[in-house]
Amino acid sequence: MHNNPSGTYARRKAAPLRAAENSDSDPFGEGAPGSDIRPTVIVRAGELHNIATQAERALILAETPFYVRGGMIVRPVVDKLPSSSGALVKAARLLAVQEGAMIDHLSRAATWQKFDARKQALVTADPPSSVATTILSRDGEWQFPHLSGVITTPTMRPDGTILSKAGYDPATHLLLLDPPNLPAIPDAPNKADAQDALAKLDALLDDFPFTDDVSRAVALSALITPVVRGAMTVAPMHAITATAPGSGKSYIVDLVSAISGGERAPVMSAGKTEEETEKRLVGATIEGHPLITVDNVNGGLGGDFLCQLVERPIVSVRPLGTSKPMKVESRACCFATGNNIQLVGDMTRRVLLCSLDPDVERPELRTFHGDPFAAVIANRATYISAALTIVRAHAVAGYPGAQSPLASFEAWSRLVRSALVWLGRSDPVKSMDKAREEDPVTSSLTVLFAAWHDLIGGDAKPVGEIISIAEMIDQYGNTKRAQFRQALGDIATDKYGKISSLALGKYLGRYAGRIVGGLKLVSFKDNHSKQNWWQVIEVGRAVGSEWPGGKTITPEPFTA
Repeated sequence: MHNNPSGTYARRKAAPLRAAENSDSDPFGEGAPGSDIRPTVIVRAGELHNIATQAERALILAETPFYVRGGMIVRPVVDKLPSSSGALVKAARLLAVQEGAMIDHLSRAATWQKFDARKQALVTADPPSSVATTILSRDGEWQFPHLSGVITTPTMRPDGTILSKAGYDPATHLLLLDPPNLPAIPDAPNKADAQDALAKLDALLDDFPFTDDVSRAVALSALITPVVRGAMTVAPMHAITATAPGSGKSYIVDLVSAISGGERAPVMSAGKTEEETEKRLVGATIEGHPLITVDNVNGGLGGDFLCQLVERPIVSVRPLGTSKPMKVESRACCFATGNNIQLVGDMTRRVLLCSLDPDVERPELRTFHGDPFAAVIANRATYISAALTIVRAHAVAGYPGAQSPLASFEAWSRLVRSALVWLGRSDPVKSMDKAREEDPVTSSLTVLFAAWHDLIGGDAKPVGEIISIAEMIDQYGNTKRAQFRQALGDIATDKYGKISSLALGKYLGRYAGRIVGGLKLVSFKDNHSKQNWWQVIEVGRAVGSEWPGGKTITPEPFTA
């Protein structure tokens, strides 16, 4: 069932169906010889609930391409778009089924009749809008298959088998549309097969100015991950950063898209604000795009929604123009490109960073010795097969040399990361170390914790007293106090240029328990003053061991 996603309805002999308990309410008939053999639905007053149930069954019998996703009934839409070579490329997306589309498909799936009092007979009718709206309202009761996403590339299932047949796959809840025919992949490829496959992918990257082997390993991961995405619930984001425009950032993502989708990457620009970017990401998520690329990021890359989209298999989104949030399962692979990208806050543990440095003044004038994009388009199935062979061979070998799991991305770490290391490549996760060092939040905390501990030590203080210590006039020009005052000013200054106790309290609350540079920020609540008391201690020191003398404090766990 539901292996007919294009919307061509079956015109086959249908066995009579009975949805209502009363035989008098059975609306399905076989029709006269030679007539339309679709089931017949008879519209009767007082039978709306039964008619809606029967109509949904008729849609399923007709293999209507309806699926359930995010509390909606959706259908796949295949757009034919002109490619850079002039050929038409099919791009798939998901569209919510509205009342008009439901009526349209109901009229295709069944013949409809109602009683005509004047003729005293059943006459042909159109599906009532009340039936369509009733079906659409039955969230939680639909019998259509659950859909996680729509793809156009064969992928790997969690059990290691290959999904290559077009149609709906019950094991992954993915809908595969118009896939290329793959060359034969051995059932048990060996390490030599994997090395040959990796060499094919690696040759595509020869002309890119990677700063190190780790960045090249991130690029290889980017080529492989979308192909085997069906085997994992989430995958880390891949970000391509460079020192200057024209270094090849977008070209790498184009190669990724050429393998996984057959055309250059569809991209969205980063918004001027985090909220703008989030709206664009929400739209792409709802439409089920397999690749989501944020292009031309300049500076910080972060945001709560982007963090959730990368790390969580199900995200809560609010469609534009509505107030009701909906939960959507995402099977997208996320990418970003930009110059001197800085990963902000929690993004540092969710993103693999590929760095390019052409080391020339006009990188856009460089010439490639080959045409890797054209090579992929000309023989896309070979590169898809190569990615599958690499991961499959590592699995068949028993995952030798598996790397320690990466939190939240354990399946990717086992399937892609460990396979690359097994084949002698650098560990792409090492790119996170550099990103963390350049994270502005980590940098601020490093300065703050060091200055705090140098001046106050491990003593616990309330926020107001911390600010007073920083602003205390020091006739001897205490450098430590000046450094601490500057560190607080950088994170908690109000519009008048003064350190705000409210802003400082909120900032510390966001990072309670954080460890940076061997120092940890901890807090307890004083039951007497009802204030949170803060201290920066060396890791390993007992919490509360340096409470100031003469003050009786009953520690409680910190609550923001």
